[in-house]
Amino acid sequence: MYKGQKSIRGGTEDFLCPFTDMYITQGSNGKYSHKGIMANDVRGRVAGIRYPYYAPCKSICVKTYKESGQVMWQSLSKVRFANGRIDYATYMTAHDDTMDAYIGQIIEQGDQLGNMGKKGNATGIHCHIQISQSKDTSWFKNQYGNYQFNNEYDLDDCYFVDYTNIIQGQGGNWKTTGKVPVIEISGKEALDQIIHPGSKVMFDGIFSVDIIKRGTNLFGNTKLTGVSFNTYYNEKAMPYHWIPLNDWTETDKYGNQVDQDDIVYGGESYVINNNSYIVKEIDIKTNSAKLILNNKEIWIFSTFLKEI
Repeated sequence: MYKGQKSIRGGTEDFLCPFTDMYITQGSNGKYSHKGIMANDVRGRVAGIRYPYYAPCKSICVKTYKESGQVMWQSLSKVRFANGRIDYATYMTAHDDTMDAYIGQIIEQGDQLGNMGKKGNATGIHCHIQISQSKDTSWFKNQYGNYQFNNEYDLDDCYFVDYTNIIQGQGGNWKTTGKVPVIEISGKEALDQIIHPGSKVMFDGIFSVDIIKRGTNLFGNTKLTGVSFNTYYNEKAMPYHWIPLNDWTETDKYGNQVDQDDIVYGGESYVINNNSYIVKEIDIKTNSAKLILNNKEIWIFSTFLKEI
C-alpha cells in the first residue's frame, strides 16, 4: 500500500498490506524463529533501509514491548480479510528502533504505523508481522519457544496487496481487493452468502435424525457435521457435534409437518429448523460455523446455512 491509501467497501475496511515494497526474508512456519507461527519478516526494496510501513486498517495500540520495538495493534471494528472473512484484526509488529506508540493511540488506515528496524533479537533491518483474525489478545509461547496469537492466519489469507510491489513473496497466494468482490446496495454490503462472524443465518434444508444421544435431547447428523455414524454411536463425537432438538420440528422427508407427533427417533425421523441465529465464529479451513442453540455451542458446515 502507499501512504494515505484507504479501502472501504460495503461499510467495511479492507485489511491492506502495510508495505509499499515487500521482500519476505523469512516466511510462516520457518525453521528458526518462525517455527509453528504464522509470521513474516519483511524488508523493503533495498536491504538495510528503515522503510516506513502503514496502518492496514484503523487501529488502536493495545500493548507495547519497548525492548524489542514491538506493538500489538487491533482494528477498531471488524475488517475484511483476503480470505473473505470479516472479523477483528489483532496484529503484532516488531523491531522498530524508533517505536513511540502508546497504549490507546489510534492510527487511521493509511497513516504511518512505524519503521522497519532491528531492535531486539533481530538479524538485519525488517518488520516482523503476525496477525490474528480475532479480538483475542492472547500472546504466548508455543512448543518451539516462539510467541504466537490464537487464531493466527498466514499473511496471504490476511491482507490485500493493492499497490504493493511484491519483490519476494515466498510463493504466497496474494490477492488484491478485485479478487474478493463485494456487492454493495446503497453503500452497504449485500447478502452474498459469504458467511462470516456476525452473519444472521437460518438452516437450509431438511435433515435426518441419524442418532439420539442416550439419555439426552441431543441428536447427531452426519451431513451437518461430517462426523461418521460410528463415531456418534461409539460416543466419540465431540460435544459441539451433538445438536439440541429444542428448536427443531419433526417433518417427513419432504418437509411436510402433517401427521407428525414430534416424537423423534434416531434413524427414522426428519426435522427442520426455522429459527435464525448469529454466527459466532467461522473456520475457513473446514468451512464450518459456530452457532449457539439453546445455550449450547455447535459447529456445523456453512454449506447448510443461508444468510438472511
